[in-house]
Amino acid sequence: MQFNKFILSERFEKAICFAISAHRTQTRKNIPSPYMTHLFAVTSMVCENIGFICDDPNECESYAMIAMLHDTVEDQGGNEIYLRLIEEFGQFVADGVVALSDCIPENGVKPPKALRNAEYLKKLQSDALPIVLISCCDKIHNLNSMFADSLVVSDKAEFWNAFSASPADTIANYRRLGETYEARLGDQRIVKIYQHVLDKVVSLLP
Repeated sequence: MQFNKFILSERFEKAICFAISAHRTQTRKNIPSPYMTHLFAVTSMVCENIGFICDDPNECESYAMIAMLHDTVEDQGGNEIYLRLIEEFGQFVADGVVALSDCIPENGVKPPKALRNAEYLKKLQSDALPIVLISCCDKIHNLNSMFADSLVVSDKAEFWNAFSASPADTIANYRRLGETYEARLGDQRIVKIYQHVLDKVVSLLP
């Protein structure tokens, strides 16, 4: 497969600063590392893979920015943050972030997790392929974090209680996502990585 080269300019640096400001006090599940670790990890994977499916260097950078900002609307302000993203980064980036959000919270309130999962999965059926790739990278890091955390969280009930759905429902959702990634992205290497890490997490089921 051909990989299309692109660079990360001052626009990307601005996205990093925006993400740090938005997520400064947020932490990850189970092991409370700074939330930015997730955003850097996801964006790194996106930068390593976006050039396989996007041939416009400017759009490649925009998708890297979307990856860095992908949780801002969902976790840090809903529509207010969306409007700020339009002002700071333009409609393309802002709409990409919304595409990767399972909801736009109203007054900080989110719908039930099952409903959000279903809506997110539905959007992936028709989203642009780079958005699907970012989603895949996002879930890969979530799964990797789950497996890594399981190695140091001795209380397995405590481990699974960090998630808003049951262990079986959590894994079932990741399986459905994997089927969608395979259907949309085909033989892209990111799909194979996803399946590999999902298999590791499945082994943790109680």
